Amino acid sequence: MQEKIKQAVEGVLKCKALEVTKITDGFSHFNFEVKIDKEPGAVIVRFSNNKDEEYGLKKEEFVIKLLEKNNIPVPKIFFINDHCMILEKLKGIRLDTIWKSLSKNEKIQITIEIGKLLKNIHNIKLNSFGKITGKGVISDKSFLFKNTNENINFSPFLRECLRIFGKDFFRLLSYKHLSTEFVTNIIKVIHDNLETIDYKDKPTLIHVDFHEAHLFVKKINNAWKITGLIDFEFARSLSPEYDFIKLHRGGFFNDPELLNALKQGYGKINEKSVYIHRLMRDLGYAQVLRDSGKIQESDNILKELEGKIRILT
Repeated sequence: MQEKIKQAVEGVLKCKALEVTKITDGFSHFNFEVKIDKEPGAVIVRFSNNKDEEYGLKKEEFVIKLLEKNNIPVPKIFFINDHCMILEKLKGIRLDTIWKSLSKNEKIQITIEIGKLLKNIHNIKLNSFGKITGKGVISDKSFLFKNTNENINFSPFLRECLRIFGKDFFRLLSYKHLSTEFVTNIIKVIHDNLETIDYKDKPTLIHVDFHEAHLFVKKINNAWKITGLIDFEFARSLSPEYDFIKLHRGGFFNDPELLNALKQGYGKINEKSVYIHRLMRDLGYAQVLRDSGKIQESDNILKELEGKIRILT
């Protein structure tokens, strides 16, 4: 396998591949770092682990090119087909590897930059809510039944948002381990907060998996700068609040100074909406963990979620 990867990289970049290392992080695609004897010094070889075009490499190519067009720092694509992608390895340090060692002032300064980056991403508007495919098509149509042609009002955003939640929720329910109280309470919380989470502005490109491990930074003239953003397989067209979920989970909203820094860079944030979206997404996270065989971690998430839901009911 490693020899084939070396040969592929050498054929595309006309270089000498020196070393291949498997990257173990992440739940989805298989990734390898390949050191080479010319700039950029190393590349990432990414193999698709999903036949669904919503999560395929061609979809990532579309998103990367869209972000690049809007001056978002993303890795350069050297080669791509349906099964494999060769990407530039970004310069800088992965933020999660140094975050705990940074001073408070450094964290505040980087958080301002994070807010600015997210704002730039969310300035990219799309035609409708839904998933993005490799062709850049956003899937927002379902089977249409005959009707009276009367104008029936509904929220296109809520329809898509609740579709995502429902898929995770009922998949988790199939394990038959959720209590009736838990099921009743989480549905009630969502119902009671529909107006809070509803989003009436234009559909927005969001990363979905936005957190420190997907950000690269570098210190330039004594100030930290974001040098790159990676991993776009979950990107979709939804509401901006959805992109704050991982930052909320990472404690940025619990620290007043970091929250203020985030707002300084980004602008106004609907904090209550972010919180409800996080509860919904935490259930999805518990489902992913369970599907991955991490039962105890899944149960821990559900127990924490149960406590938060009880407070809201």
